[in-house]
Order: sequence, then C-alpha cells, then structure tokens
Amino acid sequence: MTQSTSPNREAYDPSYYAELYGRHWFTCPDRKWRERERNLLALVEPKGNETLLELGCARGDTTFFFAPRVARVIGLDGEPLALDLAKRRARELGVSNVEFLLSDAAHFPEIPDASIDVAAAFDFLEHVTDATLTGMLSEVRRVLKPGGRFVGYTPNREHLVERLKARNFILQQQPDHIAVRTPRQIQGFLERAGLRIEKIFYPASPYPLYRYVDLALKGLPLVGRPFRFRICFRAVP
Repeated sequence: MTQSTSPNREAYDPSYYAELYGRHWFTCPDRKWRERERNLLALVEPKGNETLLELGCARGDTTFFFAPRVARVIGLDGEPLALDLAKRRARELGVSNVEFLLSDAAHFPEIPDASIDVAAAFDFLEHVTDATLTGMLSEVRRVLKPGGRFVGYTPNREHLVERLKARNFILQQQPDHIAVRTPRQIQGFLERAGLRIEKIFYPASPYPLYRYVDLALKGLPLVGRPFRFRICFRAVP
C-alpha cells in the first residue's frame, strides 16, 4: 500500500506479513480459513479462462489460491515488501500465470481499460480510507470487461466482535484496520461508482461456541445484524 492508500503503513512491517493467516485455536481456527476459501469461490465462481485482479494482494496467499482456477491472476499491492514476498513464493511454487504489480489501489493506470473479468478485494476494504475506496472503485469500473464483476470479502462493522473492538472492550481493534464498514456503507460506495450488488451473504464467525449463536441468529430480519461476521458481496456494472 502506498502512502495515499494507507496512512498507517508502519503497521505493515515484516512481522505483520509473517503472521498473516496464522492459526489460533479460538480466534483463527482452521475452520476460519476453510470457510473463507469456500466463500471466496462462491463469490468469484471462477470459469477457468478468466483474468482476475486481486487488489491488496499482500504476500499473495489468495492470489496463489486462485491461480489454478483461472487463466491469469494479477496481484496488486503498494508495499514493496509484500510483493517481494509474493514474488519469492511464486518462484518457489513455480506458478507461471501469476504476476505482481506495485501500484496504488486508488489509481492503477498500468491495467488497461476493459481487460479484467474479476476484480477482487479480499480482506482489503477495511485497510483503506474512504477516498482510496472511492478511487479504487472508479478504477475497478474502468478495468472491468463487459460482463465483469467485482467481489469483496470484508469484516462487518455491525458484528458484535467488531463493535467490541471499536470500543477496545475485551478485544482491541487491529491497527491495520482503519475503516471497518457496514453493509449499507459499502453498498453506498458501490452505487456511487456505478456498481450494483448482485449477490450478498454473511458468514458466521469461526469462534468456538459463539459461531452457533451467529448461525442461529444472523438470518433474523431485526436482530440478526450483530451476528453477521463477514460481508461477502459480488457487484456488477
């Protein structure tokens, strides 16, 4: 992330990338990552012959996950350290259909107009300011092919855990999360960029025991919002 994208880029140091996708029996059980992969596949629905652009790809974990499922993946990030790690991993894996681009998420003229089938922001929207998000969605609109789609996976500000983090009560907000948003806020940004939500769903949290509360209540029309752990959406022009 460049300075314009992230005003707190000091959070993205070597220890940050070393700890990405870590495991913890309560906060990050294996179930969390398995369900995340299933949810991402449900959003993207890869067709095998497409080009996918991942915004805020970090060290490329999700980029590599999609590489065998599409024709080409472009991972974009503004942090040189992240892309150094991603390129090193690509060499280790021998992946030939992945490339990484150092660029700002709000402005990436290196990507030609109407050249991308799927633009994606996986665990990224919460890392950028409103101004960056506005610029990013404008660029997404520009680079999508006719019939293309934009998909996102991001924390839900309405979820009880995020509410506790926002107040530093029991849990603390992550320093790299500078703008955790509500579904309505995200929808507003999309609509102003000329994008319409085609699909949206809300996975439950992965936490032992608490996830069953989420599963039982997240679908209820009036009381379900604090139990929707993640916002998963697909938008189209």
